[in-house]
Amino acid sequence: LDEKRSEYRPHVFEGNLWLEAREREAKEHFVRGTLVRNLADNFGNGLSSFFPIWLRSGAIELEDNEDGVQRQPNLSEEAREYLGRLGMTVEDLFHHILATLHDPAYREANAGALRMEWPRIPLPGWPVPGNAGVPPTDKSNAKEPSTGPFGQVGRTEAEALAQSAARGHTLAALLDPDTPVPGVTQAPLRPELAAIAVPATVDDRNMAGDDFDLTAGWGHFGTGGAVMPGQGHAEQRPYTSKEQAALNAAIPNLGATTFDIHLNDRAHWRNVPATVWHYKLGGYQVLKKWLSYRDRSILDRPLLPEEIQHFTDTARRIAAILLC
Repeated sequence: LDEKRSEYRPHVFEGNLWLEAREREAKEHFVRGTLVRNLADNFGNGLSSFFPIWLRSGAIELEDNEDGVQRQPNLSEEAREYLGRLGMTVEDLFHHILATLHDPAYREANAGALRMEWPRIPLPGWPVPGNAGVPPTDKSNAKEPSTGPFGQVGRTEAEALAQSAARGHTLAALLDPDTPVPGVTQAPLRPELAAIAVPATVDDRNMAGDDFDLTAGWGHFGTGGAVMPGQGHAEQRPYTSKEQAALNAAIPNLGATTFDIHLNDRAHWRNVPATVWHYKLGGYQVLKKWLSYRDRSILDRPLLPEEIQHFTDTARRIAAILLC
């Protein structure tokens, strides 16, 4: 917002990944850690920083990616030594960080610190032997893997990091709307997810014609043409017996109640669980923010069937994130 970032653009290339964060979280809860594949702008109320997994470089000794871009890992020397000792890669570390930032237990345990400074990421086996640096938190300073904070007795540091990185890879796919996810956005769907955000009408027929008009007041133009969120129509209710049976053990993670999110007075998305509906990322309530930009008064057209499905897919992605 305050100046151009000419040093950012060269590192935006196919295959690079970025994490969004900020030095302190002004809001009540930490809502950062967004995965980005393209050039991005400030999230929420601004002051976003973006951390890439790779840096573009002209050094001839560095590896090329599949598109011929010469790149080097975005690592400090200490991080290189740490990963080398464990036999892990920069991709493992990146996805471990992603998994950590989205871990509810991490967010709860570090809520105060996340409002005051950069997120600090615990690493199994840190610090590197001989490194005078201090670990991110006291409880990550366990040198013996059997007593560390990352798992059961006998679990090695590399295994702990690999397991966390695997969860990070799963989250990366869920957070990227362009990446299909089997069981979540691709059939056959997981039963608990297939029951979420189902397009429906008041008379249980297929949506058609005016049913695609988003006219429930989710957004409007404000001063200077800025899009402003509206109240909309989100009807909170208990789960039906059929929905309870489908969600089953997922309900404690998804919320005790659910919402029907209305496009208009005839059509809605049925069964958007409470924690899915209220889920925030980058400072905004994800689903509500999406709706605010697609109100009929903003788009001047009805939604496309693909957009109806995109809302459904996004709700199911969020549910899958909450169930990871």
